[in-house]
This record gives sequence, C-alpha cells and structure tokens, in this order.
Amino acid sequence: MGITDGAKSVAGKAAHGTKAAAVAVAGGTKAVAVGYWRGLTYPFKGVKFVFFQHPGLVRFWIFPILITGVFLAATTWVGWNSYEGITNAIWRDPTAAPVLQKTIPGGLSKDKHHDKRLTVNDHDWLDVTGHWVHATFGILILLLIWGLGIIAAIFLTNVFAAPFNDLLSEEVERLATGREGPPFSLQILMRDSVRTVGLEALKLGVYLIVMGPLAVASNVVPGIGHFLYSIFGFLFTAMYFAIDYIDWPASRRNRSTSYRFGMLSEHFLPMFGFGTGVWLFLFIPLLNLLFMPAAVAGGTLMFLDLEGEGPEAAAANV
Repeated sequence: MGITDGAKSVAGKAAHGTKAAAVAVAGGTKAVAVGYWRGLTYPFKGVKFVFFQHPGLVRFWIFPILITGVFLAATTWVGWNSYEGITNAIWRDPTAAPVLQKTIPGGLSKDKHHDKRLTVNDHDWLDVTGHWVHATFGILILLLIWGLGIIAAIFLTNVFAAPFNDLLSEEVERLATGREGPPFSLQILMRDSVRTVGLEALKLGVYLIVMGPLAVASNVVPGIGHFLYSIFGFLFTAMYFAIDYIDWPASRRNRSTSYRFGMLSEHFLPMFGFGTGVWLFLFIPLLNLLFMPAAVAGGTLMFLDLEGEGPEAAAANV
C-alpha cells in the first residue's frame, strides 16, 4: 500500500517549509554578520580616506596629534620622576638605611635620610624579600600612573581637539559628497567650538560616571568585578565611540540627542561594529596616536551612508 498523493503533498510542503525556515535563519545570520562587518570596516575606511586618498587633510589633524604627543610625553616624564617617591610614601623599602638624628645648634635635631642602601648581607631574609616586593610594588605604581596618564591624555585630547575634529569631519563630508559646506565665519567657528568643547566634556563626564564604578567594582570584587568590567566595559565603550564619532555630522544637521540614540537602535549592528573597530585601534601601540582622525573620518562616512547621503548609498541607487 503506497503513500497516497495527499500524503506526498503534505510531506512536500513540510519539507519545503523546513527548507524555507533554514534559509530564513541562514539569511538572518548572514545579515547580522554583514551588518556588523560593514560597521567594523569604517575605521579602516577612515584610515584610507585620511592618510592615503587625501593626505592634504593633515592640516586638520596634525594639531590634535601634537597635543596628544605632548600629553603622553608629559605623562611619561611625570610617572618616571614621581613613582619612587609615591611608592616610598605609601610603603618604605625595608632595606633602606635608617633615619639618623643630626644635632644642630640650639639643641634641635634634624632628620637626615641616607641615600645609600645597606648591602643585602646586612639584612635577614625577611627584609630582602620585602625589598623585592617593594620594588615590584613600585613598578605597579609606575604602570598605574602611566595608565591613568594615557586615559587622561586621551580624554583631554578629545576636549581640546574637538574644534579641529569638527573641521576635519566637515572637510571629509565635502570630499565624499561633493557638496560645499556653509561659508566660513569666525563668529560661527567660535560658537561651534564652544559648543563642541562643552559637548565633549559632557560626554566624557558621562563615560566616567558609568565606567568609574565598574573600575572600582573590578578591584573590590576581583573575580566577578573584572568579568563585568571587561564585558560591560567593552560593550559600553564601543557604543560610546559609535555615538561619539557621528556627533559632528549630526550636529551640523541639528540632530537631537534622541535622534542619535535612535540611530544606534535602528542601525545597532553597523554602529556597534564601528565602535568595536575604534576600540581595537586603542590597543595598537603608536597607531593609537593616529586613530582619532581615522575614527572621525570613518564615523562621518558611516553617518552619511546610514542617512542615505554617502557614496555607498549613491552607488546603490544607481
């Protein structure tokens, strides 16, 4: 007794539905990957646009780079010349020479610290162990000073470089779209510079308010705290960069803050991918000095494409 035609029809429809569902799932997965990858490429598009296709843009980004270099050099110098004093203020080396009392006229005494250290043989093993622990502690203090200095340099650079980044973004948009921006006006430049610096300071304040408690929690609760700081810190930083680097083209169009957050929700995958790419730039030595102009250009190009004004959108409509 064979399978009836009706049974064959039902089986065929079921197989077709299963295949269609699999295609839909595969298509959705592919769309997710494409959306995220598309955003991830924009920082690299910014590198190509700024440093290779239009090297004349150096007149806009050289000053922020110089500012960053000065801040980092100052951080290195301050850290190297102050870490030992800070370390000894917190915990004095157990093998350091003892304090001697020097009698001066009038019956007063004055502390005098020997610069020389006693030899290892003059101390027991506990003092020698303490000496090496103290030295390790000093290295950690130095790294902490340098780390905080690098973070401060990046944040201060964002504030001071904001007017230059605004001009760079405007020129990137002009070159990408062929549309001339508004005529130059010193009054408008001063107004926009004050607004941009204030907005950057506000955004950095929000970032510190969110990330500060996470950093504290990572040290108070080492295991769970470090895990939460790593995961949530990465997600928040990537989304922060995504919104931060579309600020200039959005501001030129008088887009509200809610509109920018709406872009993040509507185009989450490409914007999150872009933020991830900028985040990766921060961990490449030397290149992290040059990441800002590339991120500004990449964010501007991405904003134009998402708004349907960029080269990619124009090519798609042809």
